[in-house]
Amino acid sequence: MLREIVTGNQLGAHINKMVSVTGIVTEISPNGLWFEMKTTDNQIVRISLKRPIDNPIEGYVEVHGKSTGKGITAEEYITFSNENFDAKAYNSLSTLLNSVPNLWSTS
Repeated sequence: MLREIVTGNQLGAHINKMVSVTGIVTEISPNGLWFEMKTTDNQIVRISLKRPIDNPIEGYVEVHGKSTGKGITAEEYITFSNENFDAKAYNSLSTLLNSVPNLWSTS
């Protein structure tokens, strides 16, 4: 499924759309049904899950799901083992991709 690559600041422009956002896990709920992360542009975003987290997560995570404006209802998340993630390059990519109208349009 097609989704926009966004930063925390860009979530509000993509409400009810599928997005992908990356950040560092900062807090996990006791029941495992949500976690918070600090996005690459230093925004705190709440990630709501359909199922409780079954394995510990930490560090950088890429989340795919529907934007709620200030958070995401996740379809899936992917954990990174790379501690050298280039957040500045991710922010530049996201800004570039979101500056081109209808980037993925084939017509």
